[in-house]
Amino acid sequence: MMYALADCNNFFVSCERVFNPLLNGKPVVVLSNNDGCAISRSNEAKALGIPMGCPAFQIKNYTDPSGIVMLSARHVLYQDISNRIMRILGEAAIDLEVYSVDEAFFKLPYNDDHKNHELLTMLVKKIYKYVGVPVSIGFAHTRTLAKIASHVAKKNPCNVDRVMGLTQQEQIDNILKVTKVSDIWGIGRKLNAKLLKCGIHYASEFILLPMSYLHKIGNINLVRTQQELLGLDSVSINPVTIAHKSIMNSRTFGHALWQKSDISDAVLSFVQSCAAQLRREQSAAITLTVYIRGDRFREDLPFYSNSCTLRLESHTSSTIELARYALVALNNIFREGYYYRKAGVMVSDIKPVDELQLDLFNVENQVKHRKLMATIDDINKHYGSKQIMLAPTLTRGEWAPQQNHIASQSKTLRFYSGMPPRYSTRPKSIVAPEDEYNDIKDD
Repeated sequence: MMYALADCNNFFVSCERVFNPLLNGKPVVVLSNNDGCAISRSNEAKALGIPMGCPAFQIKNYTDPSGIVMLSARHVLYQDISNRIMRILGEAAIDLEVYSVDEAFFKLPYNDDHKNHELLTMLVKKIYKYVGVPVSIGFAHTRTLAKIASHVAKKNPCNVDRVMGLTQQEQIDNILKVTKVSDIWGIGRKLNAKLLKCGIHYASEFILLPMSYLHKIGNINLVRTQQELLGLDSVSINPVTIAHKSIMNSRTFGHALWQKSDISDAVLSFVQSCAAQLRREQSAAITLTVYIRGDRFREDLPFYSNSCTLRLESHTSSTIELARYALVALNNIFREGYYYRKAGVMVSDIKPVDELQLDLFNVENQVKHRKLMATIDDINKHYGSKQIMLAPTLTRGEWAPQQNHIASQSKTLRFYSGMPPRYSTRPKSIVAPEDEYNDIKDD
């Protein structure tokens, strides 16, 4: 079996360049929410020494501020372009597994390296022609080796077709000798620090470690990572989708808020997102938590943080019901005279709807709410998201994050493909070899 990993190059920057070709060849940085730090950099920006995660106010220390383009992130746009790319991959690949917004694993139909290389080269050209985003693809006998191959394909300027295969043992050995431990999929900062203390700097040294030692400093996932580097397919896939045990939605506000009405609007927006996610997963929750937090970095303001958890009368995925309880929870914890910088909502104790027991004294309302929510979801799916919303969430208002570097064309841009993806989203049973993979990674 042969696996491939498609990885979009500098994805967020590439998406911006699709709609503004004038950005080509310029150092471009896409900033996180509230324009906090760099989350995507063009090759030109990387050449200037700007690191991943660099705070926006420090970028001027690396270059002339007038010579670099900083843009606020537009995640809705990026997700839609990602859907287009994954759709193209899904039409040509086998068992597409979307790992992130810019990465996807899939199986290859051939055991012949030459045929696989031709197929992947065709996919790279097709994606760039139809979408305009450059993609690098690596393939190997395991997912971990395929990820290393895609990294080599992206970083090697001599690789004009941006496709790299790691299938020959001599070739694998040579690549592992120059692959740093920190570049191995699944080894995060903590494990990397432990390995460096032991004198393990490269993947070729890592594969020689005893299995008992890997168990000692890590867990079974670290052992699986070693097995994958040795060419043994060790990442298990369970076809059964595991539902979320909890769903959270939160935001850091663009500036500190003190009015209760502004914070309640934000809380209702978070509730709306959580409820929609519950319905997409055909599940319902019975516990709701709301939290608010001040700005711990503002020494001139008093700090206050609190949360409130409520247990509902019965499991529900109704936006209206969850919003009612969320406002009660907010009333319990809100205090006048404080400034708040962040709020969030979490729903938990989630069960599938086909396992729920109806409330004997509230059956009629439950049925009404289910029909109403189903109708709203159908309308939003057909005419575009957010066509029917809770009234306080129609505008983001005062709680909206800062976006001082938004691209000018975004004010009129309405980019929505309307194409339901034919692929399945990332199976939650695919376990990354190490949970530290959630650390900020290079793009």
